[in-house]
Amino acid sequence: MGSRSIEFVLLDGETYEITNRFQAETSIDLASQLSVIKESNSWDALVSTGYGRHLSQKILGGEAATEIKAYTTSAHHFYKEIETVIDLGGQDTKALLINRQNGQLLKFEMNDKCSAGTGKFFEMMAATLGLSLNELVAAAIKGDKSLEINSTCTVFAESEVISLLTTGISVEDIARAIHESLLKKLVSLASKMITADSSSILFVGGGAKNGALVTFLADALDKKVIVPEYPDFFGAYGAALLSKNFLNKNKEKQ
Repeated sequence: MGSRSIEFVLLDGETYEITNRFQAETSIDLASQLSVIKESNSWDALVSTGYGRHLSQKILGGEAATEIKAYTTSAHHFYKEIETVIDLGGQDTKALLINRQNGQLLKFEMNDKCSAGTGKFFEMMAATLGLSLNELVAAAIKGDKSLEINSTCTVFAESEVISLLTTGISVEDIARAIHESLLKKLVSLASKMITADSSSILFVGGGAKNGALVTFLADALDKKVIVPEYPDFFGAYGAALLSKNFLNKNKEKQ
C-alpha cells in the first residue's frame, strides 16, 4: 500500500511462484480498492506493508510489516548474492545493507524529508516541461551532462527549470539535469550502504523503471545495477514471503 500505487501478489506456498499479480493507483477511497482485492482473491495468510498497511490489515486481516522488512526479505530471497538495495518510491527513497549469509538487515538510510529525492520529483518536473514520464526519460538520455539544477527543493527546482526554458536551454539538457539532480541524492544514500566487495546493487521500486536513471546510477557508482522484471512489486513480494513465515509459525504453535 504505497503512496502512489497498490501492489498485490498471490504466492504459492509450496513452489513460491506468483499465481496472481494486481496493481492500481492509490486512490482516495482505499477501502473500496482493498475490498475489490478481497472479493477477487483468497489466501491462507496475508501481510500488508507500506504507508497503508494498517488500513489494509484492518480490512483484509492478517499481519502488517514495515517496508524495510518487506524489501529486506524479498531482496535476500531472490538475490542472495546482493547486499545493497535501493528502493525509489513515490514519496521516499530507501537504501539497505543486507547480510548476504543470513539475510539480516545490517543498516538502512531513508530520504523522506522532501519529494526532491523521490519519484514524485520526476512527475512534477515532467509536468513542468509538458512531457510524460516516458518522454522525460527519453529526453534525458539525449541531454548533455554539463547543466546543473542547484535547488534541493522541488518547488524551487521547478522555478529553476522554468527559468532555464526561458533562456533557450534545450528540453533534453534540462531533462538530463533533472535526472542528475535526483541522482546525487541516490548516490549519497547508496554510498553509505556499499562495501568494498560489493560488485552490484539491486534497484527496486517504481523509480527503477526509469531506464535513464538506471544507466546514470551504474555509471556514477561504477557498479552493475540489477533491476528485476517487476521492480515496483518488490515490497509486495516481501510481504507475501513474510506471510508464509507467519503461517509456518502459527502451524508450529498448533
